Amino acid sequence: MHIPVLLKEVIDFVKPQPNENFIDATVGEGGYTICLLQHTSPNGKVLGIDLDSESLKIAERKLKGFGERVILRQGNFRDIDEIVKETNFSSIDGIVFDLGLGTFQIEESGRGFSFLRDEPLKMTFNPESALTAEDVINGESLESLTKIFKEYGEERNALKIAKVIVEQRRKKRITRTKELVEIILKALHKENFKGRRHPATKVFQAIRIFVNDELNNLSIALEKSLKILNPSGRIAVVSYHSLEDRIVKNFFRENSERGLLKIITKKPIKPTKVEILNNYRSRSAKLRVAQKI
Repeated sequence: MHIPVLLKEVIDFVKPQPNENFIDATVGEGGYTICLLQHTSPNGKVLGIDLDSESLKIAERKLKGFGERVILRQGNFRDIDEIVKETNFSSIDGIVFDLGLGTFQIEESGRGFSFLRDEPLKMTFNPESALTAEDVINGESLESLTKIFKEYGEERNALKIAKVIVEQRRKKRITRTKELVEIILKALHKENFKGRRHPATKVFQAIRIFVNDELNNLSIALEKSLKILNPSGRIAVVSYHSLEDRIVKNFFRENSERGLLKIITKKPIKPTKVEILNNYRSRSAKLRVAQKI
């Protein structure tokens, strides 16, 4: 079962009121949306957007009872302004982003998001996406792979890992997560690894970000969100690694200096120890919130 991260804190900071309208830009399995709809009854609406058509089906089942108060659309949140136009969704009082992977994507999608499973190397949020992790691993040059691992995964051993990948793919195309994990462990001489932070973590993060163009999409979505939001409306973003958090932090700061935003969270809000105990995946989450002036 998917557990929304920092749910109480998100609701406390975006302050949904009766009859207000919100966008859940990463609706996933519907966790935040359910709470937003409860707080905005009787007539408030939520537009839920997700790139993953399979996650949307789960959300649709969970949100059925809210009827016309919820509108779900498959799409990239970088197109948030176009989706708002297409759905005639207006008077937006808040926009919420949760940039993490959903439980379904990790545990059931079969798309290779987890280094703990043996699945095809896809890592695509959109199941119909043309570019896959397999394409990247087998097609990018040594220099390009090194850059991807270094820039998007902040992996110190980027070159070392990229070299072993290039060696192995000359012998046989790399098609599964298990193969990639074994290559990473071999490159780092950690075949018998036993510990908490898996050596493949940063490489898997880097490939996923590259395949889905996540950082560029986030920057575009934040710019557009500011334009479509009502005055006094709030943007809340839950991020899970320093690259995303930096984009959000800088966007809020720059627009605060321009007099367009007021930063609500002077420092990022982190999960409590209790939440981390109940949901270990929440451990790296950071929430930032700003209000349109």
